[in-house]
Amino acid sequence: MSQLSRCFLVYICLMQAVISHAANTMTPQLPAWQVLEFEEKAFWATARARLEVLPDPEDADRWDLSVNSSVVDNSEEIQVNFDPASGHAYTRSRLSRGKEQRLKSYRYEADFIVRERRNPGTDKEAPAKNWPVTYSGEVDYPAPDADMVVTSTYLLLLLAQQLQEQGPGKSFDVQVHTDFNFYRARLTSGNGIPIEVDYAVTGEKSIRGKRETLAVSLQVDPHGTLAEKNDFSFLGLHGEIILFFDRKSGLPVQVRGLAPRIGTTDINLKSVTMRQAS
Repeated sequence: MSQLSRCFLVYICLMQAVISHAANTMTPQLPAWQVLEFEEKAFWATARARLEVLPDPEDADRWDLSVNSSVVDNSEEIQVNFDPASGHAYTRSRLSRGKEQRLKSYRYEADFIVRERRNPGTDKEAPAKNWPVTYSGEVDYPAPDADMVVTSTYLLLLLAQQLQEQGPGKSFDVQVHTDFNFYRARLTSGNGIPIEVDYAVTGEKSIRGKRETLAVSLQVDPHGTLAEKNDFSFLGLHGEIILFFDRKSGLPVQVRGLAPRIGTTDINLKSVTMRQAS
């Protein structure tokens, strides 16, 4: 092989490496949906959850996830700032309202998590971010697999959507952090089953009927010894959780798992707001 041919071959290999690296590090596109609303009625209770994903207005490489959920008189508001390419959480906050009110916030540093808790003070009109700090400390990451992505529970939906777009037979693991506990979540894509759907599309006709689906299962286990009692749930479900995605639209149309005191439960998509073209 001539010197010129060798140089050309090296150039081709370098260009392939650059293209491959760019493809692997490219920020994913925002999902076609902007807002998802799920609902499940069981006996005397109705559970609702609203998820919205928007780009971070201050950082083009980050996204923001907002979640509002409620069951009877209890509600929570969750905000997560994260890396869309990996699901790594940068910051997270959770405002809980019910018999008690509290605001917990987390900042994910390289070697530990900064955890802060606030409770209402004497000023009942003060916004939650101005409540007095009642706890501030650090939470250590588990020693094994310390380099695994640390994410938040609701981000599993976005990670599952990205995985199912690759087709059946794909899987990967992430760490899920709740409060003091960590869990290993394995996401595995596969073929789904026909799902009967009935959901509204903002500004368009409702979608009803049977849809073919792809599925992503979530197998979640404690990562090391739990610091507190098991507190993992996804939309109130636990056990092996399966998310079903419409094969054509890619929308998550149903989540299936175990609900306390009920057993196997399906939580269905009730409303979607599609993202406006920019």
